[in-house]
Formats: sequence, structure tokens, C-alpha cells
Amino acid sequence: MGINGKIKSFFWHAKAMVFVVCFLLCGCTTTTKPKKSELPKIAVELVRFEALFYGDLEVPLQKLKTTFPYLFPAFTDDTVWIEKRTDSLQQVLYEATQSLPKNELKGRVEKVFKYAKFYFPSEKLPNKIVTLQTDVDYSLRAVDADSLLLISIDTYLGDNHPLYEGIPKYIKETLSPNHLEAEIIDALSHRFLPKVEDRTFLAQCLHEGKRLMLHDYFAPDVLAIHKIQYSEKAWKWAETHESEIWRFFVDNEYLFSTNENLKHRFLSPGPYSKFYTFLDTNSPGRIGQWIGYRIIQAYQKRTGASLHQVLTTDTQELLKKSRYNP
Repeated sequence: MGINGKIKSFFWHAKAMVFVVCFLLCGCTTTTKPKKSELPKIAVELVRFEALFYGDLEVPLQKLKTTFPYLFPAFTDDTVWIEKRTDSLQQVLYEATQSLPKNELKGRVEKVFKYAKFYFPSEKLPNKIVTLQTDVDYSLRAVDADSLLLISIDTYLGDNHPLYEGIPKYIKETLSPNHLEAEIIDALSHRFLPKVEDRTFLAQCLHEGKRLMLHDYFAPDVLAIHKIQYSEKAWKWAETHESEIWRFFVDNEYLFSTNENLKHRFLSPGPYSKFYTFLDTNSPGRIGQWIGYRIIQAYQKRTGASLHQVLTTDTQELLKKSRYNP
């Protein structure tokens, strides 16, 4: 074979190899965002309970108790509810909640449900959403109650709202309507995530990473910072210090530790993560969740695993095949 023949042969084999590589890559890509026409139809009823309770005082209390028995503990006397309905502070809070339009709320909830149903068609989701005032109880912003989804509407007024004065800054930053989808997905996440039997710190981080990946699929149009409920500054800090955070976990042999204190330091909400080093300065809380999410992203990028495959993959395989090393 002459030189021209060898050159042609080389390029022919090169093209064939490119085709094979492209085929393999295309064959193992992650699930793409479905088209709007592919999403299932969802019938969801949204009830603004706070509007009935505080806004329409002509509605008899007994009627509300009959219609919503699950919102009225039997041991609470009626006089408590009557006083609460006309309480001046509650009325101010009620007026503030009306800045969140019913139709917008319903549309955003339905959108999350449609994506969840697309990926988990056999899962029976709540068919009724009830919004209510909870005296700004930010520990229960969305609650999955089987066929009901309860939303504490007074915890979505915006981080600079004057009614939130006195609440710690790191909590106020999450009390935004931008985080509605995140709270709904977090409330429902137990339906889709396998239970964690592994008690190691790494397993806990990856469990949280899987939860955050649900957001990518159930709320694909929501910004990443809103999914984890970080500020732009907090996200930027995490990106800038990613390699230092990982090295800190590795060097201190935290990954396979079962020390429960690590959960408090790096996974639980707080004003900052507790490295007890210079990294504490400006660090956001829950940095272990963010690292778990990054490992999950790296694993999916390298393997092309689907959402279902990621959720069911164990800790060791996730770490090994992700080759995570920022």
C-alpha cells in the first residue's frame, strides 16, 4: 500500500472511531428534559385556607372545622380560633401573604408534579394543596401529608420582608418565593429516595446529593442556587473552595466516619459550616450537601446514568466511578 493509501486508511479508521465514540456517548447520556407535550396532565386542587380563615370572617368557624378537620386539633378550644382570626398581627401577616397570587402558586406546584409524574409514573402524588399561615414556622415550609401537600404560605414573603425582622440572616435568605419549588421537592423527596442504611458521612452527603439531583429533574428551569437555597455569594464561595473542602474531608478521614457530629457540622442548616479553620469564614451552611451533589454530578457525567440508576447506586460505586477529585 502506497503512502496515499495509508493516509486514506488512517483517516477512514479515525472517522470510524469517532463514530463509535459518539455513538457510545450518545447512548449513555443523561435523561434529557422532556418536551412540554410529553408531560402528563395533572389535576391539582389548590385551597388558600388562610384566605378563608383570616380573609373571609363571614365563613363560620364550625364550617371550617368540618371542611378542614385535620387543621383543628381536638384539644384546642374554639375561643382560641376565634381570637386568632381577628388578631391584628395575624391580619397583617395575612395581608402580606396575598402578594403571592393563587394562580401562580398553583401553576408552579403543578409543574413540579408533572415532572415528578413523568419520571415516576406509578407514584401517587398529593391531589390537594392547602396553603396556611403558621406564624412563620420555617421548620415546616412544605409538608407531605399523603394525599395533601401543606404549604406555610407566610414563609415565602421574601428575605427582606419587614415581618421577618429578628430571624437569623441565614434563615431569612431562604424565605423567598424563589425557593417554593425546592421546598416542595424536598417535602416529596422521601417518596423517591431509597432509605440510607449506610451511616458514614460520605453516604449521608451522597444521599443529600441525590435529593438535590431530584431538583434538576423536577424543576429544570429553576436556578441551581435556588435548588439548594444558597445565595450567589454562597455558591461562588463553594465553587472557589471546592478542592480545599474535599481535601479537608479526606485528610481528616471524615468520609467513612460514622461520627454523628459531622452531620451537625456540615449537613444541618446553620449560618456557616464548621471546619474550625479559616474555611469557616464566609462558608455557607450545609456544605456537605453541596459536595454530595457535586459527586453525584461527576458520576452522572462520567457514566451517563439515568436518574433512577443514580438514585439506586451505592456509596462506594458512586465515589469510585465519579473519579471526583476537584
